[in-house]
Amino acid sequence: MRVLLLIAMCLFALGDAASADDGDPRFRRTTPRGSFIADGDALVVGVPGGRAWGIEGELLPLPASPTTIVARLRVSDSSVHEAFVRVAYYASATSRTRQLAIADSAPMTVGERGIVAVALDPPAGAVAYRVRVLARLADRGGTSATDAIRATLHVGARPLGALYSLLLP
Repeated sequence: MRVLLLIAMCLFALGDAASADDGDPRFRRTTPRGSFIADGDALVVGVPGGRAWGIEGELLPLPASPTTIVARLRVSDSSVHEAFVRVAYYASATSRTRQLAIADSAPMTVGERGIVAVALDPPAGAVAYRVRVLARLADRGGTSATDAIRATLHVGARPLGALYSLLLP
C-alpha cells in the first residue's frame, strides 16, 4: 500500500512537469527537459536534443471558414538545426486522441527571423487541431539555450494569398 501511495505522490508531483510554468497558460512544454516562458506576446522556447521538442497549444475546434496559422519565428541559438510550426489534427475536440495528420511550416534556421504560415486544411474526420512550435537540434544529445526560439502566433481570418506574400520583408 505504501508503494502505491508513493507512486501516486510521484505522479502528482511530476504530473505537471510539462506545464506552462511562467509561459502562456494556453501552451505547455512537450517535454519537462525544455524551457518555456512568455515575454509579452512572444513565446520563448528552449529544447533538448533528440526528436522535435517545443511547446504545444490547447486542443481547439476547427473553425468553420478557411484559416491560416501565421507565426513570426526567430532562431537565435546555433545549436538549433531547425525550428518550425506544426498543426496536428484530431478526431475529438474533448480528449487527447491519436492525431490524424500533421502539417508543418517551412523551417527556420539559426540567425533567421521571418514569418511562416500553415493553412488549416484538415483531413476527413478531423474536428479539432493543436498548434506546436517545435525545434530539432544539430546535436541529438545537446540542449539549446533557454531562449533559442522566439515565436509570436496569430490565427489568420483567411488563407494567405499573393498580396500577403508581396508584403513579406
